[in-house]
Amino acid sequence: MENKIVAYGTLTDRQKAEAAELFLEGFGHLMTFSRDEASQKNLFIEIFDPALFFCYLEEDHVLGLMGLGNNKKRPINFKKEICRKYFGTIKGTLISKQMNAIFQRTAVSSERELYIDTLVTDPGVRKKGIGTALIHKACSFGDYDSVVVEVFSDNQNAIGFYEKNGFVTVKENKASLMSFLGSGYPIVMARKLAEA
Repeated sequence: MENKIVAYGTLTDRQKAEAAELFLEGFGHLMTFSRDEASQKNLFIEIFDPALFFCYLEEDHVLGLMGLGNNKKRPINFKKEICRKYFGTIKGTLISKQMNAIFQRTAVSSERELYIDTLVTDPGVRKKGIGTALIHKACSFGDYDSVVVEVFSDNQNAIGFYEKNGFVTVKENKASLMSFLGSGYPIVMARKLAEA
């Protein structure tokens, strides 16, 4: 079976739609700004950074998706004009402002840290090494000292997955307002990269 990891910008239109569907399957519950799934999908197809999102392809189908960022740039930008295109002037402007307050905030403080912004795999092929392959891609992306990710304390599967891939907990944000949304509190995990 042919599989490879490619930049989002190289995907066909069908594959970009698959990537957006996969993202919404994993993170759609956090996208409470609209119930219109088609508009959400079309929005994400357009706002994923083509150079900072990577897709795991198997037989030309997207089975894994990862977005990477650093202390200067994150891979999802809810651009006002694109949000307005799908949700109208007022609602689109509000979505852009509110979502970018989350998705464009600085995630890591050092220019030597790479941030895994999102990582999701197709539920039908989990535990087949796709997530680990994407982690390897992150660890070889650019010139960084460590890779950082944030997970919720209630997501024990994600915590176990990252621990299995060499990540350790470096910070727990138990006082976070996110804990009131029912997903637990944010945990920051990091993996040091070997020096060359």
